[in-house]
Amino acid sequence: MDRDELLAGGDHNLASTMRLYATTAPGAMLEDDGRLLLYSTSSTWPGPYHNGAMRLDRSLAPDEVLRRAAAFFAPRPGYCVWIAAHADADLEQTALEAGYASISAVGAPRLAIEHRLDPAVVPTGVVLAEVTDDEARLDYLAVTVDAFADSFLPRDAAEAQLGTLRAVCAPDVRAVVARIDGRPVSGAMVVATGSVAGIQLVGTIPGARGRGLGELCTRWAVGAGFDLGARAVVLEASEAGEPLYLRLGFVEVSRYRWCYGPPSTRRRRGDRR
Repeated sequence: MDRDELLAGGDHNLASTMRLYATTAPGAMLEDDGRLLLYSTSSTWPGPYHNGAMRLDRSLAPDEVLRRAAAFFAPRPGYCVWIAAHADADLEQTALEAGYASISAVGAPRLAIEHRLDPAVVPTGVVLAEVTDDEARLDYLAVTVDAFADSFLPRDAAEAQLGTLRAVCAPDVRAVVARIDGRPVSGAMVVATGSVAGIQLVGTIPGARGRGLGELCTRWAVGAGFDLGARAVVLEASEAGEPLYLRLGFVEVSRYRWCYGPPSTRRRRGDRR
């Protein structure tokens, strides 16, 4: 795939994943006209995967994006406007000038791989199994809650994100859990949309880290993405996970940043401290 096709496919996959969460999470809010995606899966947690605005049509004026986002998220404590480094410079500039806060100047790298990995070798004592029923979904949720607790992801936000079996098990969605002595310790999921599949929520509980379980689940998820027909598999890497993904052969193709709202009056007047 050429870079433009890969970036467009990755953006489409990310938007589709947010739609998945917003159509499976209990009590979620969703507004989607094909040009702007607005979604809320948590009434308390303002993170970008739970309360976010994503411009799908780059010809949509930044002021219109921010106006509609402010109206949509008025009942929520906060929200994030997604900024794709390859397409949203105008939106980022307008948001910052309007008083939105930059969450990270560096952002999260969008990594991609266009070939299969060697099959995962499951260590002795570890059972790796696909999520196919609600009991397994709850195991994956338990892993996610424990794995991301040090990333300040609240339990209720994770419970909403993975609130139904459709969120992790469907024709275009697969997830896996690794268990030791019956206890769920690691997991990952993948969402396929046409030529690109996106990996989400790779995590290992603190007491089981350092055993290669995150790599085990990542390899499984990459394979599942290609099995679902993808020509490339992408993800947004955390600082902790990036070294693993680069070692596996992922390469950086862009970055995502976020502008946090609602805007601050002090910042709008030029105080950017």
